[in-house]
Amino acid sequence: MPLASYSYPLLGAFWTIFEIFLWVIWIWILIYVFIDIFRSRDLSGFAKALWFIFVLFIPLIGVLVYLIARGGKMHERAAAEAARDGGPDAGRWKIVPRAVRAWALARPHEWGLIFGTPIPGYRAPEATVEPYARIAIAMMRPMAEAYEAGRLAPGTRPASRPVSDALRAAIAPVSDELFDGVPAERVVMAVEAWTTVVGAVSLEVFGHWRNTILDPGAYFEGTLDDVAVALGLSSDG
Repeated sequence: MPLASYSYPLLGAFWTIFEIFLWVIWIWILIYVFIDIFRSRDLSGFAKALWFIFVLFIPLIGVLVYLIARGGKMHERAAAEAARDGGPDAGRWKIVPRAVRAWALARPHEWGLIFGTPIPGYRAPEATVEPYARIAIAMMRPMAEAYEAGRLAPGTRPASRPVSDALRAAIAPVSDELFDGVPAERVVMAVEAWTTVVGAVSLEVFGHWRNTILDPGAYFEGTLDDVAVALGLSSDG
């Protein structure tokens, strides 16, 4: 049967990646709201429990009501928490990989169509590149913001191993589009982080951890910890 008969429709591919993006954003918002509920020092334990139940059981309405009622000072509470904790950059960075993994486990077939090669010679349509890039941008934004704010630690790439001209040219599209002005060494680590996350998720989704990694969730969390250190992100404790 011709290869074309198996091709993933352009509109379908675009919509699938858009769904991933919405899924990531929604989980990010939920996690952020739950974090804000529990770190709010102006709420009693009873009030926190009520908000938690409201958002948990009626998430869409609960989140909207919470943002209307308490969203105005969420940034102030986050800043105060960051000052107490010494920097939440690693924790913020982990939100997107966790959401991507949750989406992939819930929809393994669609994950395979986007990040795998289900058909020999298959290539994702050009129109899917931009939505795909949004996920990468969301995951790497904490790193870029930490760098701009001067909070990014050196990371684990040794200074004695500079980026070669060939490698610098290879990552030029990423540098120009996502990390304008960021040193090439940082961009290389960011790309390595992205490939590590996608690889870890794919190995789990496609069943390669069977009888090898007994607790994929724990392994994934350990991987995120290691990658955060490699990127130079401050620990979230």
